[in-house]
Amino acid sequence: MILIDDLILRTFGISLKPFDLIWVMELMKDYALKEKYNLKKINNQIKENNLLFEIGEISKEEYDGKKELLTERLTTAKEIMENLSEVQIREIK
Repeated sequence: MILIDDLILRTFGISLKPFDLIWVMELMKDYALKEKYNLKKINNQIKENNLLFEIGEISKEEYDGKKELLTERLTTAKEIMENLSEVQIREIK
């Protein structure tokens, strides 16, 4: 019922933020992306990988493989956060 009401209101150009189902879903998506692509968390994993290699807990192959994976994740996360910020800035204006 809420979805139908939301769609009907949107067809007339009416959007009430607290009651807007699509707006809530976008907030949930943004939160999930921020959680999954948390730059601080990925940077900490890179530091942990470096430390484990330096103290001899992991081999060079393990270190290189994990470093490559984490570097790719960091690059992807930066791109997603930049795009997310641009979208939010446009919505404010």
